[in-house]
Amino acid sequence: MINKSLAGKLFAGVAVVAVAGALYALSPVRVEGTQAVAQEGAAMDRAAIEGIIKDYIMNNPQVIMDSVDQYQRKAVSERSQEAIKANQDVLFKNDEAPFLGNKDGDVVMVEFFDYNCGYCKRVLPDIQALVDGDKGVKVVFKDFPILGPTSETASRYAIAAQKQGKYFEFHRAAMEHKGGPLDDAALDKIVTDLGLDLEKVKADAQSAEVSERIKKNRDLAGQLGISGTPAFVLGEKLFPGALPAAELKRIVDEHRAGAKAGTADAPAEGEEKSE
Repeated sequence: MINKSLAGKLFAGVAVVAVAGALYALSPVRVEGTQAVAQEGAAMDRAAIEGIIKDYIMNNPQVIMDSVDQYQRKAVSERSQEAIKANQDVLFKNDEAPFLGNKDGDVVMVEFFDYNCGYCKRVLPDIQALVDGDKGVKVVFKDFPILGPTSETASRYAIAAQKQGKYFEFHRAAMEHKGGPLDDAALDKIVTDLGLDLEKVKADAQSAEVSERIKKNRDLAGQLGISGTPAFVLGEKLFPGALPAAELKRIVDEHRAGAKAGTADAPAEGEEKSE
């Protein structure tokens, strides 16, 4: 959605570009120097200039929309970067966070996800491929249930499964579930199939500790400006959306190369213990 006040502020900048372009286009002697262009521009009356501006805006409304969108994206990116800097330990050195890959990896990536998110389900094999193909990568999982009650219940079960040493096994089974909604019956079956203590999982899932974990993840996502899933954090950058395997590999390679060359933020090394 376009911010009207911001669009108003950008109008002046767009207008200047429009006038400059119009004056340049209308000048028959523009190739002979800027002085001639300036003289012809000065001879134009105010009404003519305003008419040119109006015509330009009416004929090119996307210019303002694109400018506002670009400005907003830049502002969000800057805020996210500052928030990531302020939360390095929480993101990359959090002992309670489950992970996949090398616990001492030189590149640590964080994924915020929801168990009912189709894109999260789709990207899981790509995350697995990344970890399998690069033994220096560690992917940290942040449960971020935003798609309804069953999402939160699934996250609670997952964190409870972590207490019995099978977070990722549960995570994969829940993501690959296709037999209808991910309701209590489906979650109970996953737990049972994994050989976990179902009653303990249910009790732990409702504990204050698990509730606090989910709250912390939601608060952190809010600080980073994450409103959808999946979302990845690497170094001091936020990458929203489902990234295919090739893109995941590219940003990891670029981050690692930049860190070695001293031209990028050094990757944060995690301290988590494998489940």
